[in-house]
Amino acid sequence: MIRRIFYFLLVTVLLGGLAGGIAWYAFDFKPKFLAEVILGSPLPPETVSAEAVRTENWQPQVAGIGTLTAVDGIDITPQVGGVVKEIKFDSGQDVKKGELLVVLDTDTEVADMHSLEAQLANAETELKRKETLAAKGISPRAELDGLRTQIQTLNAGIERLKALIAQKSIYAPWDGRLGLREISLGSYLAAGQKTVWLQKINPIYADFTVTEADYGRISKGLPVTARFNAWPNETFKGEIEIADSRTSGESRMITVRAKIANPEGRLLPGMYANVLVDEGKPEQVVAVPQTAVTFSLYGDNVFVVVAASKVDPKAKAEELAIERRFIKAGQVRDGRVQIVSGLKPGDQVVTAGQNKIDQGSKVVINNSIALKAQDSATIQ
Repeated sequence: MIRRIFYFLLVTVLLGGLAGGIAWYAFDFKPKFLAEVILGSPLPPETVSAEAVRTENWQPQVAGIGTLTAVDGIDITPQVGGVVKEIKFDSGQDVKKGELLVVLDTDTEVADMHSLEAQLANAETELKRKETLAAKGISPRAELDGLRTQIQTLNAGIERLKALIAQKSIYAPWDGRLGLREISLGSYLAAGQKTVWLQKINPIYADFTVTEADYGRISKGLPVTARFNAWPNETFKGEIEIADSRTSGESRMITVRAKIANPEGRLLPGMYANVLVDEGKPEQVVAVPQTAVTFSLYGDNVFVVVAASKVDPKAKAEELAIERRFIKAGQVRDGRVQIVSGLKPGDQVVTAGQNKIDQGSKVVINNSIALKAQDSATIQ
């Protein structure tokens, strides 16, 4: 009996130990072993796109943001008041110098002029009669002088009415484009009241500001290239016309005026302009794609592809790795960034796939995943 109990206890202990061993292997040893194996194995290299740093010839430029202004721009207004009798133009129409725009009612002035003309004819007849009598010694000379004065007064009155009638016809003072019509037939137009805006827009001015440092690089006749949001894929050419004679007291900036050809009239006063002024001779700069640079408050940086042995002595000779390098960036132009310091020609910089890598990451280069070049305006 005792022997049976002993065997039973022995079997129970053996089975309990076996179960505990299995549980320890399954839930403790095996997970730790697998974790060590996985963590100890090297990570597969990430695929990135890369491009060699190269030197380029860049034209030195001064950049500015400005506003378009008409060469000439006025409100067409009458010198005298009157009722609108005829409107000879349409809103937005291109007109030539001397073209008739508005006619005001002149019935009253014409009637007054006819009255004066009748009085003039009568005075001239009376003068001839008095001159005949004066020649015979019948009429006094004083009456002749009075009639001549009356005739001069009537002629002056007629000329005044002719001038007033002429003022009631409004003409374009020069070639230009009209704005929106602000009058209607039959409405009373007071002296000085706006009828329509007239502006000369070919050429057109682009007024922009530059800093005191850049002002010394600006001179009359320098070529200008301008871009506009309305025509994002086009550039418009012009040249520097003049610079203001003082610095703004508020911004400490200096206004510069450029003249831009606008034969098709697509540029309108008030549009914002991104202006670039070419000055000096082209300079050689080190540049990389804009997609390669990460801009941040802590410093601009790029990922450079280097031999893996540079960051990991155990790496194979053919392996490549990533080195994060801080750089000083300059201008951004047409999707390229000028590198002032931190890179040299021939360095391989990552242009796509930066979200998958960091310092020391192993990589392989596949330029088929390269990002499309960004369309960016020049920034200084």
